[in-house]
Order: sequence, then structure tokens, then C-alpha cells
Amino acid sequence: MQESSPAADGSAPGVFVTAGDHRLHVLDEGSGPPLLLMAALGSNWFDLDPLVARLASSWRVLRYDRPGYGLSSPVGRRHHPSLLGEVERMAAVLDARGVREPVVVVGHSLASLYVEAFARQYPERTAGVVVLDGSFALVPWRLVPLSFRIGNAHRLIGAARAVTSRVGIRRWPSLQVWTRVVPAPPEGRGELQRRWSARIFGQPPHLLALLVENAAFGAMNQTLRGLRRDRPMPRVPIIVVVASSNLPGWREFWEWKQQRYARVLDAQEVAVLPRARHFLVSERPDDVAEIIDDACRPRIDHGDPTRE
Repeated sequence: MQESSPAADGSAPGVFVTAGDHRLHVLDEGSGPPLLLMAALGSNWFDLDPLVARLASSWRVLRYDRPGYGLSSPVGRRHHPSLLGEVERMAAVLDARGVREPVVVVGHSLASLYVEAFARQYPERTAGVVVLDGSFALVPWRLVPLSFRIGNAHRLIGAARAVTSRVGIRRWPSLQVWTRVVPAPPEGRGELQRRWSARIFGQPPHLLALLVENAAFGAMNQTLRGLRRDRPMPRVPIIVVVASSNLPGWREFWEWKQQRYARVLDAQEVAVLPRARHFLVSERPDDVAEIIDDACRPRIDHGDPTRE
């Protein structure tokens, strides 16, 4: 594990940490108890800016781009994402930044797998767990071998590169797609967010990382089911936050599913945000930050992370 400076031109925020075969882009902001914030499938560090802006006044917020995302090193054909591999990267980032005390881990969407696995693997390093509209598979599924699924991701991006190059398209759409996928925060999108999204979002390295990570979901979920059998959740605050849409039928199903997830996690609280979309880290950052503060800060401030 090795820490180095940001990009050579000095324009990139944060630092770079080498963990195993990957050079990870890491941001470490704010002051207070440490909180590790994990982004959703396909998300880059700047997607979390609105939430970090609310948390950094009372937390030391760490986040990093997983392999292939943001400014981290791209994924190669030998990179097969695994649940425990990502957990070790989480630990490596904390070690590189000198975080020795227990940390609150917060995961959005697919990253809920990572924060749950971290808590089960490293209960002594976990001060709290917050799942933001997490990914919970009701039944195990893994129909196609992982290597084939990942190979298909590389073949698809390779073919798309060849076609766009042949017709003279040098850069794929970024900013326009990003603004449609990621809802604007209450204060509007920041200039730095727009600049970095135009450079990174929807480009071949980003899309490849998204497809590869998605291809590994079944295998990671299978690993997590094994951890659930063998390793209990630590006795710390555990909160499930639910984005409850306005769509009848789907709203009831999604809330029921998240309640089941909460029981699996032995969560003390399920916080439902009405009329919220899945990207609540950007759309509802004030609500999310308030939930994290109210649920996790009192126990940490009083030096007692255990449950009653």
C-alpha cells in the first residue's frame, strides 16, 4: 500500500493510493469521526459532492473511486471484481489515510454489499452502518460464469470503440447523459461537477468499469450470503434509508423489500424518504445527512458504539 500525489497537472482533487494492482483516487475531507462513503454502481467521486458538502462539517469523510471509475486506474481483462477484494481495498484506503479508529461505513445502492461485508469482516473497525437504498437480492442468482460475463463487457466496449472510431467519433456523450442520470441537488450542479462529468462520465473506461462491476454482482452476492451465515453484524448503529417513489405498486414492493433487507442486517431503523428517487445522495442530501448525523453521531460522541 502506497500513497502518492494527485495528478501531475495538479487539477485533480484528493490523493492517489496504490492498493494491490490498482491506483485509487481518494478524497479525505472534513473533520470529526471518520466516515467512509461508498458510491453506487457507475458512480464517480463527484456524484457524492452534494452529500459530502453536508457531512464534512461534522465528519471526516473519506471516499474513493473503485477501479475503473473516476480517476482511478482503468480495469484490465484480469480484473474480476470480488466482494472481499473490495473490502480489502476499503481497509487499505483507511490504513493509507491513517484511520485507526472505528469508522461509519455508508453505501449507496450496490455499494451496500461492500459496507455490509466490511462490517461483517471487520466488526472491530466498524462504528456504524448506513445503507442508502441498498441492493438486496431476494434469491441467489448466478446463471452465467463470471469470466464469461466480464469477457462480454470487454468485447462490447471494444466493439463500440471500433465503431465510433470508424465513423470519426472521438468522444462519447458525457455531460448531457450525466445530467439525465444524476438528479441535481437543491443548490444546482456545481461547476466542478459539470467539468469532471464531461471528462469522465460515459467514456469507455467508465462504461467498462460499470459493466464489469455489474457482471460480478451475482458472484459478490453469493459471497455475501456466505458471510451472513458465518459472521454476524457488529453491535453498532445500523440504518436502512429507503427512497420511496410515487409509483403505486412499485413503492409498496420496494419498501417491503427494504424492510426485509433491514431484518437481514438487524437494523434498528428504517428511514423512508417519500417522493425520492434512487439517486438520493444527490437529490436529497440534506435528508440523508440528517439521518446519518442523528443515527450515528450520538453513540460516537458518547464513546459507546454498542447497541442496547
